[in-house]
Amino acid sequence: MNPPSTLLDYSFLAAVADVDDPNHDEAVDIYRTLIDDFVAQRRLLVARADHLADFDIADLFASVDKLHVARQHRNAAEESRRSNEIGVDEAITLVLIHRMKIRQVAAYNERLAAYDLDLITSVSSDFVAAEPLSDSPATKFEPETG
Repeated sequence: MNPPSTLLDYSFLAAVADVDDPNHDEAVDIYRTLIDDFVAQRRLLVARADHLADFDIADLFASVDKLHVARQHRNAAEESRRSNEIGVDEAITLVLIHRMKIRQVAAYNERLAAYDLDLITSVSSDFVAAEPLSDSPATKFEPETG
């Protein structure tokens, strides 16, 4: 059985990679703990492949598995965008979180703090999710047709 996964959101990856980011120190401390858990096989680390591609620091994120965004994920995200007024990037992330059964997220995105997720960073949110993550149309699996 695989250990649980932690999704590293773009905002978290950016905070780890950019020494000028206001959350850099906290993000690095959290990332070190996550790496220790990964090495001890207590946790898997995942991030969207398109998010990881924005960082030219391959060694820094070498332990992070890539989640590739497929057309079915984009289609589900687009459906969610129409009904929930959220951005496509956020919708894709929510689709992946639900479909991969990820509960823990490292993020400095206050919009993600509004969902029923175990957010492991110090971010709070005044944003209220339109629907709980489990009820969102973006998280429902509907096979592609055609």
